[in-house]
Amino acid sequence: MLFGRNKIKDGDYVFVSQEYSEKIRLVIGRIISLTDSIARIRGSYVIPLGLIEKVSSGRGEGRPREVLQNPDPNNCIFMLIDNVETGNFDEEIDINSSKIKWINEERFHVLDGWIKENLPEVFANVLRAKSNEDRIQARTILLEKMNSLYERDLKDHMYAVARSTKIL
Repeated sequence: MLFGRNKIKDGDYVFVSQEYSEKIRLVIGRIISLTDSIARIRGSYVIPLGLIEKVSSGRGEGRPREVLQNPDPNNCIFMLIDNVETGNFDEEIDINSSKIKWINEERFHVLDGWIKENLPEVFANVLRAKSNEDRIQARTILLEKMNSLYERDLKDHMYAVARSTKIL
């Protein structure tokens, strides 16, 4: 649980992965209080329904399965470009039974921006389009969304993901 020279502490931003109703749930938030092994975290949660469905149907071998089995702040983008369930999170978690990782404030704001700006659905609409016409329409909406973002780090990250998924 050590990160660098210190343990996680009140006020730190964290990325948490935990088992939840036989699925995986990611929590991106800030530690509000920390006592012994219990952390109160406030932020957002994500359940990667699209990736779970893809892997369970056998279409997600290799990297998708690996990401689902061992999510971290660096690979979770694979979960955030498909259908997800999201919501506000304000709960206590046991840091001994959940995987918790410190993240910097910039990473928090980028991941939180993905959720708050509804980017998983925007990307899913492009990647799951049934026809070329639907894909073009969904891609146009994605480009409009990218161009309307003001947060520079989020915009840069979104462009990088769009290029790597061959949307751009």
